Amino acid sequence: MKKSFVYNFLNTLLVNRGYKKITLTSKKEHSNPPTGSLGFTLIEVLVVVIMVGILSAIAAPGWLGFMNNSRLSSSQSRVFSTLKDAQSTAKRSGSSTIFEIGNDPTKGAYALTSRSQVQYLEQGIQIFSVTKATSPTAVTLPVKILFNSQGLPTTLNGDEFTDFPLRITLNIVNSPNRQRCTTITTLLGAMKSESDTDCN
Repeated sequence: MKKSFVYNFLNTLLVNRGYKKITLTSKKEHSNPPTGSLGFTLIEVLVVVIMVGILSAIAAPGWLGFMNNSRLSSSQSRVFSTLKDAQSTAKRSGSSTIFEIGNDPTKGAYALTSRSQVQYLEQGIQIFSVTKATSPTAVTLPVKILFNSQGLPTTLNGDEFTDFPLRITLNIVNSPNRQRCTTITTLLGAMKSESDTDCN
C-alpha cells in the first residue's frame, strides 16, 4: 500500500512537470532470458569448419606456389648480383676475382666472391646444376669461376674455359621442375636470367 502511494505520488509529480510516466517491471520479467538461441548449434559450427577447410584446400597450393616462386626469384637475383659483383670488382681493382657457388650441407646453397662475404640463398633452394654448352654432365660443385682484370670469365675450377654458355640452375628441393637459372652467355662475360623451360 505504501509503495503504491509513493509510486502514484511520484508519477503524478513527474507528469505534472512534463516528464514521462514511470513504468515499473517486475523482477521476474528481468530475470527471464529472451526467447531464442544464445549460441551456435553443432551443425552450424560443423558447416563453418567444413567451409574453412575447403577454402584452405583451394588457397594453400596457390600460396605455396607463390612463396616458392618468390624464394627462387630472390635466390636467382642473389646469384646474378654476386656474379656481377665479381666481374665489376675485377675490372675496378685491375686484378682477378673468383666467384664461387655451391651447396653447404648444413647451411644450404651459397654464392660468394673472393672479395666479399658469403651470401646464402633462400631456405629450401639448392644449386641444381652448373652446365657447359657442349656437356650435358653437370660440373662438380662447388664451382669457381675466375674473372680476369678485364672482367672476362677465363677459368672454371682452375681450368681454362671457353665452352659458353655456362648455366647455373637453381631449383627447390624435391621440386625439380620449378627452376631459375643465371647464364654467362659469352666469352666477354655477358649474363642473363631465365626461368623454368628456358633453363633446359
